[in-house]
Amino acid sequence: QQSLAGLHGGVVPPLLPGMAAPYGAGLGGSDPSFSVSVEGMRFQYQLTEDDLHKVFGRYGVVKNIRVDDAGASAVITFAALQDAQAAVNDLNGKVLNGLDGTLRISWLSQGGGAFPT
Repeated sequence: QQSLAGLHGGVVPPLLPGMAAPYGAGLGGSDPSFSVSVEGMRFQYQLTEDDLHKVFGRYGVVKNIRVDDAGASAVITFAALQDAQAAVNDLNGKVLNGLDGTLRISWLSQGGGAFPT
């Protein structure tokens, strides 16, 4: 099984113009959160909490990771906005080596660490 933990190398685009900070950024009590998915795969790829923690934990303290039931997407919450922003800048649009898939990260519209149910 392929792993996100092997994200060394590949293509990392610059920050996309118009990419906004998460809702509530800079306001007390809001934890920066974003969703993660892999697009363009020729086969089903399942995200795992362990893989995601290995990748995103390199950028700072990850407070919470919640993978959906199908393993197709996840919500990641960081303790600090600057760590979350660094992860988004480095990983959004990154081509996964050997998987023909692209990592897609988008800020959640909700603050406060809220997760979809």
